[in-house]
Amino acid sequence: MNLKKLALIGSLTLALGVPGWAAQKDTKAKGNPPAATETKTKTTHGAMHRATGMVTSIDNDKLVLNHKVNGKTEDATIMLNSDTKKPSDLKTGDRVSVQWRDENNQKVATAIKEMPSKSASKPAKSSTKGKS
Repeated sequence: MNLKKLALIGSLTLALGVPGWAAQKDTKAKGNPPAATETKTKTTHGAMHRATGMVTSIDNDKLVLNHKVNGKTEDATIMLNSDTKKPSDLKTGDRVSVQWRDENNQKVATAIKEMPSKSASKPAKSSTKGKS
């Protein structure tokens, strides 16, 4: 009688314990975090993005950046806040690099840096051939 009880307890332990253990091991092996952690990460930290282009318009709470995406020129509206690091003298027509994060379906700038204009960044060609 004791042998039957022992066999029953052992088989129930295996039947109930192995599937739970296997499921837990699969989650770790695939590198997938639990769903609750994944959702929390998505809502608190958006992916960082960067683009370089020309300022089309700017005011206290937003900047419109004209930049190229996959070979096509497009405007992107990027929100500004008190945490945005930016030069104080930004104006329409300035060439800038903008770093932003997606928050609540909006692009929120974290940093804006002024860039040299394209014409100023290319040195003038000097021709020294034939002069002797």
